[in-house]
Amino acid sequence: MTDSELVCLAVAQAMLGFASEARLLPFVRSRLGAMLPYVPQQPGRNKRLRAALPLVKRAIRLLAADSDFWLDNHWIIDSTRSSAAARGPR
Repeated sequence: MTDSELVCLAVAQAMLGFASEARLLPFVRSRLGAMLPYVPQQPGRNKRLRAALPLVKRAIRLLAADSDFWLDNHWIIDSTRSSAAARGPR
């Protein structure tokens, strides 16, 4: 699997709403196996994805720059609570 395929898989994970690789990877193997004949196991995928972070950042920046919001004076933020915040104080 190339780095670009790995990044595409990470984008697909986010767009398809898979919060867990444990559910994503079987889905990919069953539905996308023809396009991605080799999908690394979870630890290898995570290690390679962390190593490809500069490529991920570049892809996000290129997509953002191509959107109509790039020069807008309004900012869009993610206001969802993290899982740690959802559990509350300890």
